[in-house]
Amino acid sequence: MAVREILPTTLTDIIQETPRVCTFRLALPRESSFSFQAGQFVMASIPGFLNTKGRPVRRAYSVASSPRDLEKGFLELTITRVGEGGFFSNRIHECRPGDTINIDGPYGSFILRKAHETPPERYLFVASGSGIAPLRGMIRTILLEDRKVPVSLYYGYRSPADFIFEKELTDYAMERSGFELVTALSRGETTALEKTDLPNFRKGLSGRITRLLPELVPGIDGAEVYICGPPEMVGQSEAFFRAAGYPQERVHKEQW
Repeated sequence: MAVREILPTTLTDIIQETPRVCTFRLALPRESSFSFQAGQFVMASIPGFLNTKGRPVRRAYSVASSPRDLEKGFLELTITRVGEGGFFSNRIHECRPGDTINIDGPYGSFILRKAHETPPERYLFVASGSGIAPLRGMIRTILLEDRKVPVSLYYGYRSPADFIFEKELTDYAMERSGFELVTALSRGETTALEKTDLPNFRKGLSGRITRLLPELVPGIDGAEVYICGPPEMVGQSEAFFRAAGYPQERVHKEQW
């Protein structure tokens, strides 16, 4: 992976998403021509934060915002504080507004279908944990560009406190008729899908999101599928869609 030009950004806001996850909003220099496609990632580093060999510590993070947000001069990285062993994640969680965060990129081929291409019958996103980050950027792009295509998001996480982007995603389910949201708690107590008071929001009270896929996707349709999360979840989800008959070119994946 060739290193791109290092771009200094300014941390302007820190949004606490969950007890361990924050979204870092980075303002770009006014003269910047930086661009990316929804789903891509950047390498982040902090000035003066070096490893034992005196080299900058760099870590890869998917951009959680939309390329359309660049029009407002910012991008966002959503980062989990790992704790023990989270060398860079612990350090960036100590940063404060006004600090400089360097980025370079973009990188990666996990990207959203472009608006001018033939649209699918729907966009289907499957995420687990912090794998929601690049998918959120894709979803924001679809909605900001007002694409006339239904969107479904099937999202699994451990407990209610781990619902990243909770307000934003439930607002979409409340306000947009073409947006379907289903969540699954891997540490819940029951296995049934529960309807909430939001017409497009079903809450899976127990089990991994992969266990609910047969009920949620009873057969192949014209969806374009994007999957992101831990390797086991991504592998199981991909296997399900392949077995259901989805062609390879319509199933996109990124594992962390």
